Amino acid sequence: MSNVYELLQRHPMLLTANTTIIGSEARLPAGWVEHVQEHNVQVMTADWLTAKAYQAEKEPRHIQFGVPDVSGLSGRLVIVLWPKAKAAGQALISMLSQQLDSCYVVAANDAGGKSIGNALKDHASESSKMDSARHCSLWNIRLKKLEGAANWLRFASSFQSGELSFMTLPGVFGHGKLDQGTALLLEHVPAPAHGKILDLGCGSGVIGLTMKSRSPALDVTLSDVDAMALRSAELNSARLGLSAETIASDGLKSVEGRFDYIFSNPPFHQGKRTDYEFALRLFRDARQHMTRDGQLWIVANRHLAYEEWASEAFRSAEVMVQRNGFKLICASDPK
Repeated sequence: MSNVYELLQRHPMLLTANTTIIGSEARLPAGWVEHVQEHNVQVMTADWLTAKAYQAEKEPRHIQFGVPDVSGLSGRLVIVLWPKAKAAGQALISMLSQQLDSCYVVAANDAGGKSIGNALKDHASESSKMDSARHCSLWNIRLKKLEGAANWLRFASSFQSGELSFMTLPGVFGHGKLDQGTALLLEHVPAPAHGKILDLGCGSGVIGLTMKSRSPALDVTLSDVDAMALRSAELNSARLGLSAETIASDGLKSVEGRFDYIFSNPPFHQGKRTDYEFALRLFRDARQHMTRDGQLWIVANRHLAYEEWASEAFRSAEVMVQRNGFKLICASDPK
């Protein structure tokens, strides 16, 4: 998706001190950060990787990591990097409509760029494609005004997991439903009586908070790369009265300390090698964050050879149960 930045650079009149870019894409092309800094462009991102990518190039003056706050954007030129989850993009556009008459939207064509106009047909009074290059499309959107409160909670969804009710903000994994992989883990892994647990890639915090509800003495840490997920987890922690620490981290990179149990339902997409990187890094790095008798519990799609990968780093790596195309693996005794 880094091509979207190259497309934007074809339109320098859009990149000024009055510009705010909202979105997440960590693959920054050469010279992009310098261009943003030179022109004092503001960037809002919910993705920790994107924020760190800017910081790796040069400490930015106008980078905001967190749930995007659009309340102060009236009068600014806003460019939206269209997110993977259409519902998140539509929610963001709806909120922007209370601040702006128009905005720009850019996306790779294979990530919805060709059909932005159709995706926003209920949110725009007019939409026009300004440019198409590098397999990406840039749109100008005339916004319809949203009636009522404009905040992310308006677009949240809720679901039930056992006796607990969870909410998720748009774009968070499992938005509005309990996914089958997480359900499998919660059904077959009893909550430890005590100790420290890490819910890695926590999403809305279902695994960690459910364990906390079953064993209140647990010390729970929830970690994710996505600010929308972390905010969902924080809201669920408060709503349910279950204390937990939240940490923004790319895998285990920003996580400190050792844990008795690490739970994870990592992301993947069949047929794309790069999507396996999270799990591969987890198996490689987990030993540095586990106690001597610690356990790593991970959910995987049945076709993925996670237990084989885990066995390269652990003396014990066993498939505990399989169901509905998923399997639950327990790894322990790091090599």
